[in-house]
Amino acid sequence: MLDLLLRTGPAVQGTLPQRLGLSQPSIARLVSGFVAEGLVTSTSRTATGRGNPSVLLSLAPDHAYGVGVGITGDALSIALVDITGQVRAGWREPMTDRSRAAVLGQLAAMYARLLDDAAVDRDRIVGAGVGFSGFVVGDPPRFNPPAVLADWVDADLVATLSPVLGSNLLCDNDATCAAIAEGLLGVGRNTATFAYAHLTNGFGGALIVDGRPMRGARGNAGDFGAVWWLLGRDRPGGRYPSLDRLRKIVADHGTAFTTVEEMLAAIHPGTPGIGAWLAEAHEPFATLAFLLGHIVACEKLVIGGRVPAWLAASLVERIRLPVSPTRHDRPFPLPTVVVSEVKGDPTAIGAALMPLQALFFR
Repeated sequence: MLDLLLRTGPAVQGTLPQRLGLSQPSIARLVSGFVAEGLVTSTSRTATGRGNPSVLLSLAPDHAYGVGVGITGDALSIALVDITGQVRAGWREPMTDRSRAAVLGQLAAMYARLLDDAAVDRDRIVGAGVGFSGFVVGDPPRFNPPAVLADWVDADLVATLSPVLGSNLLCDNDATCAAIAEGLLGVGRNTATFAYAHLTNGFGGALIVDGRPMRGARGNAGDFGAVWWLLGRDRPGGRYPSLDRLRKIVADHGTAFTTVEEMLAAIHPGTPGIGAWLAEAHEPFATLAFLLGHIVACEKLVIGGRVPAWLAASLVERIRLPVSPTRHDRPFPLPTVVVSEVKGDPTAIGAALMPLQALFFR
């Protein structure tokens, strides 16, 4: 029931037995308990015909909050999200010194500011989540990050970050966190199985299957960047679309930026080099969507991450999937490529949702 209220918003109590497959008395007992706990609010609406007025149920936004942090190649993001999925406060900052000590100091200052900006009951913060760039190599969570985060190799993230974020801390890959946000607040509200393409300094991804993240045996399901590396080994440098690649192409066209984060704050559709990157990027995305359609049978491929929405939309317009030979005059069903529907930093938002999802949702 709580999952339904998060994904679809307020619901009329009388419709829940059919939607959830439960009896009316069971629904009434659940609602009574949730309302008594202050987790759900109920509002009577004026009857429009015969019978009793309907009761509208909603999640109580101030009942609980999660804090989310994203640690990517050159940026540190933070968000405070309430139980309805609303971002109460959050932003992203450049990360010039990526050492553990420097990041902890910057994160502590951002966390203090976040709490001041949001002005919420701190006792209602139920936990924190962290999305980290890199693939999983151990348990407790340890990641093999890109070169710019070399000081974090083999770091126990929970032990390292708990002094700042608290003991109730969950960690995952940054793309998986972004996909969790998409699953609960974006495309996933009406699409149970989709692939998420995470464009950041590099490129990765994640899979949401039947509404839940699919991590695989070692936690790295959805590492699509390696697919592009394999397919592009014959190209100079094995290059494939990423925001670092965009930064290089934009620099080749006359505008140099020190970091991806600096570039994202300045580029626009008319920036020289944008068209060249799009021309290079659309074919690999089409190939990836084709492969995912045949291997995972996902309904959609969502393009998200740190890529600006206008640039993702321009990319989607150019993507044309390869066509399999038809069989009995019927084509093989392939995924639709769409732009992320999550506003804000998806990794931090998804990370903030992790402790809320663990406690309250499906």
